[in-house]
Amino acid sequence: MRMILKRLLSLSVTSLFMLSSLLAEETIVEDNTQKSTYIDGVRHGMTWWYNEKGEVKSKVNFKHGKENGIYTSYYDNGKEKLIVEYVNGQKHNMQKIYYDNGQLGSTVNYNMGRREGLMTEWDSEGFKSSEVFYKRNYKVGLKKYFDHSGKVTFTQEFKMDRNPLMVKLLKDKREETLIDLAKYGLLPKNTPKKERMR
Repeated sequence: MRMILKRLLSLSVTSLFMLSSLLAEETIVEDNTQKSTYIDGVRHGMTWWYNEKGEVKSKVNFKHGKENGIYTSYYDNGKEKLIVEYVNGQKHNMQKIYYDNGQLGSTVNYNMGRREGLMTEWDSEGFKSSEVFYKRNYKVGLKKYFDHSGKVTFTQEFKMDRNPLMVKLLKDKREETLIDLAKYGLLPKNTPKKERMR
């Protein structure tokens, strides 16, 4: 008897799901800027965006209102501009950006919306111009700049996306703008400097 009840319940749930899918309202929005499908008011399925000439400017699949699949954008000349995969609305896996001549401009890996790993950039002629490592979406370590022969011409150090030298300069600049409250009689002159400076 229990087995029969479980089977009936299972069939009922499946039937309800199928019925709700059939009753879902599908709307297609199409004009000179886009073509999108909505199910019950939520974007679902392929979406294409168009440029002024009516050509595809970019496209991506949506699932329950979030990007899911390969996003591709294009230059007006039809060449690919950017390619990246989305998972639940987050960039995931390798992102590639191209110049309008078709030359690869940069690559960087994403892990659920965060840059992770080596980012490499090239100039429009195909020569590697720089590389830097990302960890949890922050630049870390040395960013290297290259000349056309591949020789490192310049480096910058980064810690959590900030250049330590710039952080020190900004801190020094901030200290220059502090006011000595003792100088204006707002605190006793023998007050420690740390407490006087605001």
